[in-house]
Amino acid sequence: MGVPHRQLFYEYVSMYRPFLNELNEQLAPFRIHLSDWKILYFILREGGNTVSAISTHFKVEKPTITKIIQKLLELGYVEVITGTDRRVKVIQLTDEGQEICNQVNDTLDQLHEYLLEDVSEEEQLLVARVLQSISQKLGVNKG
Repeated sequence: MGVPHRQLFYEYVSMYRPFLNELNEQLAPFRIHLSDWKILYFILREGGNTVSAISTHFKVEKPTITKIIQKLLELGYVEVITGTDRRVKVIQLTDEGQEICNQVNDTLDQLHEYLLEDVSEEEQLLVARVLQSISQKLGVNKG
């Protein structure tokens, strides 16, 4: 390709959609998609949060987050509890949601290990640092 930055971005863009498709295929048995998993994983990592806080973190409108939360409520993966201030509604994982998160993490770990089996840990960390740097310049939240 010649110019390294062109090759880097070409390779990234070329693998992005197939990777998302594979993730969604892996998530299908759990009746969720990547957008749902991002919310579950955020709550798993950060603990219970309000729709507003989740919306701010992902830089997504509240109605979009509310729709995802509604689906996760129907699946029994999250529940809404009243915060210390009665007006505040906190979204947290249910026991089933916690178990699903554990199962999804195991499933995705297997996928990631397969995809990276020929990539050294040093190379993985280097790529992660490069992607973090690009994300920061784009103003992208980790999540």
